[in-house]
Amino acid sequence: MRLVFLILLVIGLPGCNAITAGDQSPFFDVKLIGVWKGEYTEESGTIKSWTQTRNADGTYMIEFSFTEPDDTVKSFTESGRWWVQNALFYEIALPDMAQPDKYKYSFKEKECVSFVLVESNGLTEGTNGYAFKECLAADSPPASFGGSI
Repeated sequence: MRLVFLILLVIGLPGCNAITAGDQSPFFDVKLIGVWKGEYTEESGTIKSWTQTRNADGTYMIEFSFTEPDDTVKSFTESGRWWVQNALFYEIALPDMAQPDKYKYSFKEKECVSFVLVESNGLTEGTNGYAFKECLAADSPPASFGGSI
């Protein structure tokens, strides 16, 4: 019996170290799930507006519309994966990006989230980095996890 206990103890102890390690496992912040709308005006006068759907399974889709100062409009979509790790929001468009963009995020207004770009394409952003906010437009459709509970 002691031998079984010692074997279980030896197997279990390394797992305790993983629990207390500084790096947090990726997860999906449920407050970020849903349909969000945002807008950003560049210095050139181009207005970037978008609708982003973040799903509970970690996938996303963004519908972009860029309006140039001459009223020319460009529209396109992007899709990929999102997650939260170590208090940062990560987003990667597949297969276009090799590394995810990283953002600090906070909920300063009810149903709105503010983002500040921390790193893009592996390059760290300065203190005057890209910042924007998105506001909740609708809840996301319920997730399907295949099979009943």
